[in-house]
Amino acid sequence: MSYENWKDRISTFEVMDVRGKKMDFFPALKAKAAALKNGEGLHIIQTFEPVPLYPVLALMGFEHHTEKVSSSEYHVWFYRVRKGE
Repeated sequence: MSYENWKDRISTFEVMDVRGKKMDFFPALKAKAAALKNGEGLHIIQTFEPVPLYPVLALMGFEHHTEKVSSSEYHVWFYRVRKGE
């Protein structure tokens, strides 16, 4: 599946704006991702491209699409296509 197949669903994704967060948001993100069913997703907003998340969420069964809004704002949508590890 590709972004073209699920882009019409991104308005339903829960948004996690983690710009400026002082704490480690990864445990909360991973817990939210683990609770999602096939066909659901998360929208992450960050000040940099969160490349380390891509392989972790891919193992959990997610595809992603990234858009660079500015030099300090990235939007990444993760869409669950299957249950992974």
